[in-house]
Amino acid sequence: MTRSIAFASLKGGVGKTTVALNCAFAFARRGARTLLVDTDPQGAIGMSLDGVGDRAGLAANLARGGPPLEGLVKTRLPELCLLPMGVVDALDEDRFAVAARDANILGRILEHSQRDFDLVLFDTPAGLGGMSRLALEEVDSVIAVAQCEPLALRALPRLLELLAKLREIGSACALLGVVGTMSSFRDPVLLASLEELWSLYRDQVFDTAIPRDGTFLQASRAGVPLGLLSRRPPAVAAVFDKLVAEIEERLGPAEGGGDNDGPIRLVD
Repeated sequence: MTRSIAFASLKGGVGKTTVALNCAFAFARRGARTLLVDTDPQGAIGMSLDGVGDRAGLAANLARGGPPLEGLVKTRLPELCLLPMGVVDALDEDRFAVAARDANILGRILEHSQRDFDLVLFDTPAGLGGMSRLALEEVDSVIAVAQCEPLALRALPRLLELLAKLREIGSACALLGVVGTMSSFRDPVLLASLEELWSLYRDQVFDTAIPRDGTFLQASRAGVPLGLLSRRPPAVAAVFDKLVAEIEERLGPAEGGGDNDGPIRLVD
């Protein structure tokens, strides 16, 4: 059965799209057939990747009423595909979310992903309404992305409250974990915020935190995931391998999978 995860945050600018993109890349590198869906009307994934921003995608599929996975973008990794947002008029974002709900576009994306993908990841816009709300209603799991600074930490309870209310009305969404971003052990304020995050949410917080690192800006400028910034990926790219390993552990074995998973001999 295909797993579904939404990356969500009430506050913008916390690195949510960066986390979603690099986690998708890391999942694919680990062999999971992964689909990354951009649900942000501003097209955050498209803006993050060179050669993707001008492609049609979810918005065009909704407008035409065509197949929900039409315009799927294949990547350098056979296990990773993208469904970009495409172009949405800034004045029509609210109406777009209403149309998406009426057409059940995200539910149909999940339905049509069952055969070809092990994992569907949704990058959501900042906030708890519109397309973010739709994604949270449809997925099995949610990863909350929280920047290691006081304002972002104060916004986190509202997201957790919404998830609880959605479950009360029948949604399957459950908090998989909280990932801290833009952390630094050298900055006392950022370190204190990370410690506060761990203190408040304890077992819900992933052990792996995403550091504040200039390499992210280089990858953003180049329009690539960290793992493709150079032939020898920068050290910080390994952070997402660690995070994805934690996510997989919390997800548990896939239904019908894992029977043949075990030690592999180095020498035959």
